[in-house]
Amino acid sequence: MKSIIIKTCVAFLLLGVASCSKDALRSYDSEQQLNAVESVNDPFLLSSVIKQTVLFYQGLGYDNSKLPGAVQYMERNFQGGDNYYSGFKQPATELYSAVNILKIVNGSIALTEERGSLTHKGIFTIFHALLFSFMTDYYGDIYYSEALKGREGILYPKYDKQADIYTGIIKELEDANTMISQGTETISSTYDLMFGGDKVKWQKFANSLRLRLLMRASGKISDAGAQMAAIIANPSATPVFTDNNDNAAVPFVGQTAENSWKGGLNNWPDDEEFDKRRPCKTLVDMLYSYNDPRLKVWMAPVEKPWTSNPAQNGVEFMTTDPNGFTYTSEWEYIDRSKTAIAAQAANILDSNKVYAGFVAGMVGDFKYGNGHYDTDEGGVVGNFKVSRFSKLFRQNSHALLKAMLMNSDEVQFILAEAAAKGLITGDADAYYRKGITYSLERWGVSESDITTYLAQSSITLPASADGKLAKIADQKWLGLFFVSAETYLDLRRTKLPNIFNNGRLSSYEFPSRFRYPGNELGQNKDAYDAGVATLSPAEDTEFSKMWLLQ
Repeated sequence: MKSIIIKTCVAFLLLGVASCSKDALRSYDSEQQLNAVESVNDPFLLSSVIKQTVLFYQGLGYDNSKLPGAVQYMERNFQGGDNYYSGFKQPATELYSAVNILKIVNGSIALTEERGSLTHKGIFTIFHALLFSFMTDYYGDIYYSEALKGREGILYPKYDKQADIYTGIIKELEDANTMISQGTETISSTYDLMFGGDKVKWQKFANSLRLRLLMRASGKISDAGAQMAAIIANPSATPVFTDNNDNAAVPFVGQTAENSWKGGLNNWPDDEEFDKRRPCKTLVDMLYSYNDPRLKVWMAPVEKPWTSNPAQNGVEFMTTDPNGFTYTSEWEYIDRSKTAIAAQAANILDSNKVYAGFVAGMVGDFKYGNGHYDTDEGGVVGNFKVSRFSKLFRQNSHALLKAMLMNSDEVQFILAEAAAKGLITGDADAYYRKGITYSLERWGVSESDITTYLAQSSITLPASADGKLAKIADQKWLGLFFVSAETYLDLRRTKLPNIFNNGRLSSYEFPSRFRYPGNELGQNKDAYDAGVATLSPAEDTEFSKMWLLQ
């Protein structure tokens, strides 16, 4: 009977006819929650929850160009609407992606309660808080207290106020730390894909996430600083990430499409999809400005870089990056006597450089980035004047490629910001430098190169509070590379780095949120209307401000 209902609904929806009742759809949703956890146990489900969550976040960070484009890590040189926020205009279904994982999380929590498994309940509670934080951070008010209770007869859950959701998820993370600490059962290293059965690292994850949320809501929660100070004051009871061995990240296996890095050959057998994604000029320029060794890890040299020296014209050279990947480039003289080159003179923004990025906000299908004129030879996605991402990102797996939820450098940058703002006591510079160190280490930079990097005058924190915050934001933005889901929320919150008018973006408004999925308007309208009413202005647009931003 269930399959008949589903097929009927799908048939009518495909025809554009709303003949299937909302009750049938919501009832099916409640059955999914039951089916998700039948005949299994909570340790087994742990691996599924970890895998689905990290892949969801990694998809937001790299696969889907909406967020990496918005934060100016990535530009598209073909079908480039995400370069100027067009993906935010449509209702966003990422809400349901999070909900689908939460169905397994909620079922797992129920199983832990049946078994009396306190440690595992704490772990699943972390994911419960993490995924609900994603939902409210991106949408605003959303269902929380009544969510996923279809089996209890709640088919149309109310939307909770964002302030109440924040109170709830911060408390959940506090409780998770306590449950994991007090639990006596071991965690299977086989099913724990992230921390290999290490309970303390799960505690660190819970408390590090709590710092993230407290900083995000520090402008709205009066005692956020006091709560942060209490966490870091008692590392034995409330430990946080302290080095790269603690990171909440999972390496890729590289055997199948599902367990491989998305940009690798198992997912993208030819180069076209990879070539559509290019480094943003904002990112390349920032790396250049700091003499940053991550530039050569993340970027490939330009194939035909511009030179103002006619003697270099046609000269080939080889580059080997820090991971042993090799590239061949050929200098091209900016010969304005050639009509095709002269026509592109205004677009030649980077010359005498081996690495170059696409300008932020370039229009879709714009093939002439950095004055690339031989478009017939370059093809639909080719561009010989702008860097690709490095060959590292064409691998199915690599020691440096991981699906990331949160890293230790982010924690240090959070604490640096908190100290610079006076929310906590402590040395902002020390936290800041640890954050830089951990990020560089994470991308394979040597100890000697890290020492050289930190010794630069450009790294030194200015004396002024605003100067400190701007410099911390620069390095945190670099440290969050391809953790774009978090970068977007940080950029939205702090307005730092101030990159909003870069390139061709001066006429575009930076979006403040995702729009609710269309199904919410159709199936849960009363709750939807109440959620929209709390936005400012009270409209379901990408520019309306939620509680966190009001």
